[in-house]
Amino acid sequence: MPSTLAAGPRPVRHIDIYSPEDRAYWCERLGVTDDALRQTVKLIGSRASTVAAHLGVAL
Repeated sequence: MPSTLAAGPRPVRHIDIYSPEDRAYWCERLGVTDDALRQTVKLIGSRASTVAAHLGVAL
C-alpha cells in the first residue's frame, strides 16, 4: 500500500501567522506587507487559498 505522504503536498495550506518564516514566505508570495497579511488572517482565517482570494491573488 503506497504512503499518502509520498503523494506530495496537501492542496490546502494554512498560514502560520506565528512563524516569521511562514509569514515572510506568504508576504512575498501574495505581494503584501506583514501587517496586511496579519490583518487579513485575523479577518478571514488562515487558509491560504481564502487569504489569496480575498487579496485577489491567484495561487
